[in-house]
Amino acid sequence: MRPELPGFYFDEEKKKYFAIRGPIPGSKPSSSSSSSSRTKQKPDPKPLKEPNYQKRNKLKALKLLCSRELSGSVLVNKKKSNFKEEIEKTQASNPLVWRYDSTENLGDAALKEFQVDIQTSQGLTRKNILVAGSTGGCLSILRVSKAGQVPPFDEFETPALYGGTECDPVSVLPYKENKREAPRLIWRPAHSHLHAPSSISSIQLIGSSYPSDNSHHIKRALITTLGSSGRGSVFILSLAEEPYIVTPRSLRGNVSSECTIWTSDCSVSGTLAAIGTNVGAALVDLETGAGSYFLRSESDVLALQFHQSKGSIVQCGLRNGAIVSVDVRERPSRLTRHQIRSQSTSGTSQATARKKEWFKLKGNINPSHVLYMPSSLTCMKTLKTYDQYLMASSMDGTIKLYDQRMVKRGVAVQTYEGHVNSHTRIEFGIDPSERFLMSGGEDCYTRIWSIKSGQLLSENKFSNSVPSVVCWSAVEGQSELKDSIVHGTWLGSREAIFNMF
Repeated sequence: MRPELPGFYFDEEKKKYFAIRGPIPGSKPSSSSSSSSRTKQKPDPKPLKEPNYQKRNKLKALKLLCSRELSGSVLVNKKKSNFKEEIEKTQASNPLVWRYDSTENLGDAALKEFQVDIQTSQGLTRKNILVAGSTGGCLSILRVSKAGQVPPFDEFETPALYGGTECDPVSVLPYKENKREAPRLIWRPAHSHLHAPSSISSIQLIGSSYPSDNSHHIKRALITTLGSSGRGSVFILSLAEEPYIVTPRSLRGNVSSECTIWTSDCSVSGTLAAIGTNVGAALVDLETGAGSYFLRSESDVLALQFHQSKGSIVQCGLRNGAIVSVDVRERPSRLTRHQIRSQSTSGTSQATARKKEWFKLKGNINPSHVLYMPSSLTCMKTLKTYDQYLMASSMDGTIKLYDQRMVKRGVAVQTYEGHVNSHTRIEFGIDPSERFLMSGGEDCYTRIWSIKSGQLLSENKFSNSVPSVVCWSAVEGQSELKDSIVHGTWLGSREAIFNMF
């Protein structure tokens, strides 16, 4: 008798072993095999259905994708942790904060730190400056230096050459005495300020600040004002040499000078600017001032930005909560008319809701790709690492992260709880490593969240007014303290300018 071999059978006629790949010849077919054979003979005419796991949870694929792109892996093992990430979370949970004297009412509307090459008597000198705008219309240019340089001047400069005020740092967090020296010092020159007729609404750099060849640095900045009685203004700030020069840029073309300018952004090339107004959004040539509207809307454009990888796309956040992506290549005279639904219809009567259910706009948009926040947009930014991820905040205190490849589902990848807002325009900040989100609130608290998990890491109150603006150092990721995620973080409020370490 031949021995039995697992997975093989012996053919008596051929005197050989054969692998078992199906029913043994001559054996009685099993019920499963017979049913399968019948299935093969009579195929099911119905189309294939999606896998059961997608039916149980349609967001599973989205979560796996988010986990891979934001966490760096497909599968997240909760039992394992990254040492560096844990240290950064500890730093974010226990920040050190300094308040700078003589900076009240300077940076509560807009705040940006730039690294610039300035022409001096000794040649080109690289400096860090902090450009601050206030709701009172004051534009200030502050000199910034590292600790140890008191005051922040080079060896060829003297304070008498500039005059001005040294803004002394005062430790405000932690509340117990902090003997550590402030990492940054601020000097306020006597003549480096401008009084605009209305509130500063935005400060944006013109051109890329960190090109790959490192041969060019910021020389100009775009300044916009909100406008009094609907007369917003555009200014060009020259940073090539001191004293700094601010030049008004008169708007021409079909862009009305009677509009309110809420926000702005500049293209990577530095030749065009997009401005958000109370009647839509327009492109402006920064050299000539000629402009034209690429979006006409019944709702104010409160936030906008150029798409990082698609220079012809500008994303606009409206007062009614809609976020639309507009292709600016369409001719202004041929803007396509659209009607899209309004998000602000909840809590109203049915008759009122019918009237407000739709609103009109003109522009080259895809209505099926419109995102909706619960109320008016306050801030909107995309992640540089993965520019398909869009983070947006609204005036009801909602902050959400969207994957723009999944806009038709209308579901956010992440929601950040704890933010407090009801009517204030508050600008949040994303750290250079894109692991942490920071924002002030109407309760005067400053909060930090983990971007990928949504966990609230810290909430501290060190200001008696709303920290409405957040920005990071101009030398993002290039300082010796680059692993400290909150190093060089500036916060602006009416009370003062703060630095977080």
